[in-house]
Amino acid sequence: MTNWLVGTLIASSGLMLLVLVLRIPVRRLFGPRVTYALWLLPALRMILPSLPRTVERVGPSAATGPLAMPAPGAAFAPTDLSLVEQLGGWPAILIAVWLAGAAILLLRGLRIYRHQRAAILRSSVRIATLDGISILRSECIGGPLALGMVKRFIALPLDFDTRFSDRERRLALEHELAHHRSGDLVANTIAFVLLCLQWFNPLAWAAHAAFRFDQEAACDARVLDKADVADRSSYGEAIAKAASGRTLLFAGALDRPSTLSRRLTIMTNISNSRARIMGFTLLGGAVLIALPLTATWAVQYVDTAAAPSAGLSSPTLASMVVPASALPAAAAGTPAVPAIKLATLAPLSASLAVGRNDIDFIGNDTVRINGVTKRWDQLTTDERNRIRVETAEARAQLGREEATVADRIADARQQVEKFRNGDFQREMAESRVEMQRSLAEIDREAKYIRMGGQDPEAIKADIRRSLKEIEQMDIDKIVREAMAGVDENTIRSSLDQARKSLDDIDTKLNRLDGR
Repeated sequence: MTNWLVGTLIASSGLMLLVLVLRIPVRRLFGPRVTYALWLLPALRMILPSLPRTVERVGPSAATGPLAMPAPGAAFAPTDLSLVEQLGGWPAILIAVWLAGAAILLLRGLRIYRHQRAAILRSSVRIATLDGISILRSECIGGPLALGMVKRFIALPLDFDTRFSDRERRLALEHELAHHRSGDLVANTIAFVLLCLQWFNPLAWAAHAAFRFDQEAACDARVLDKADVADRSSYGEAIAKAASGRTLLFAGALDRPSTLSRRLTIMTNISNSRARIMGFTLLGGAVLIALPLTATWAVQYVDTAAAPSAGLSSPTLASMVVPASALPAAAAGTPAVPAIKLATLAPLSASLAVGRNDIDFIGNDTVRINGVTKRWDQLTTDERNRIRVETAEARAQLGREEATVADRIADARQQVEKFRNGDFQREMAESRVEMQRSLAEIDREAKYIRMGGQDPEAIKADIRRSLKEIEQMDIDKIVREAMAGVDENTIRSSLDQARKSLDDIDTKLNRLDGR
């Protein structure tokens, strides 16, 4: 995620700068409509996901590498973390600040727009409907403007009929209708959302202002493409009269006095259709080339086995920004430590077998049930029936234990043999070597691990804890405990004792029921 955000910020900023540089020569060659379409480049790049790329990585062979077993270190949480680490590290903090700023700016813009829109509609009078668009008169505006995406409106000032001539009124309405028909208001909303996502980027603010200007110039061109020579003069006068200086955030309007002279100059150099078609063709090619060239690549490593002598191979990450999902193997977590699996059978007792539902037996004539201690002869019929049910379930459990005794003893003996012939000790040594290699690999690739949103020092701390855990293992004690679990006579005696305890419970219950 962090990798994509950084790559998108850099690439989209570069494309915005490129458009800011090219927009004037492109306008002269191909016209304002092609210039307006140039802003698709940074906009599409900002929503372009990471593109996948697969890279083969050589790792230890299956025959010689350490066994993949659960890591004891995974059960421990990192300790002694700084405040920044507790908050998820600097990448997480910066992302939170970025999202908070974007949300504040977006909510503020929406609130301002809703307030302005409500003021215009509240003081307006509907005078006509054209192509599903309501034509309003409002005292809150000084020039015509288009607003609304679902419910679409064109608002006109109260003096529209007296201040504008018939031809100027027709051309002004054509301008606002062109905004609606070409989806400019939707484009304005998307542009503002993208601006909010780059609220900290000065290039984004400059690009947004240039985008709005190019949108108005493109709308002028759409109107003038259908106008005759006489209309061009009247259209310029309409723009000059509408320049009151008040516009809405997401609206399209004629009244932008700061850009008036530039727009009038552009209108004298409207390109022909052939140049416009050529410009759109070149723009389409630029989109197809620029987006893949500036894309963020999500590198997915595929491990391939190396020869036994090859050892651990580290991936090459030069000049490549690697996402968290594609970090080196050492950064993916704590390396595996050989698991210790003992197949011992703990002696069963009647209290353990039956007492799992708040029933316990104290001595020969006392039982605790539901937290109350009673003698056997004080038990109610319901309590005795409940003990019978629990006893029957304990017998079934005992039967299952007996059925698996042979397999569990064989498994325990196999583990003991593993200790005796040194297999376990070799796995421990291999794990230590693998962890040392992982520590060295993390030091080499620390820069890229941080780009992936992880803290190399925290990963190394987990690996060192696992190393310490290996060093502190008492192998002799493990072997003794494993050997204690393979005494079949002890296990059978434990099961017989549990069965006798259950028989004693049944005898007492039968005696009580026979009274």
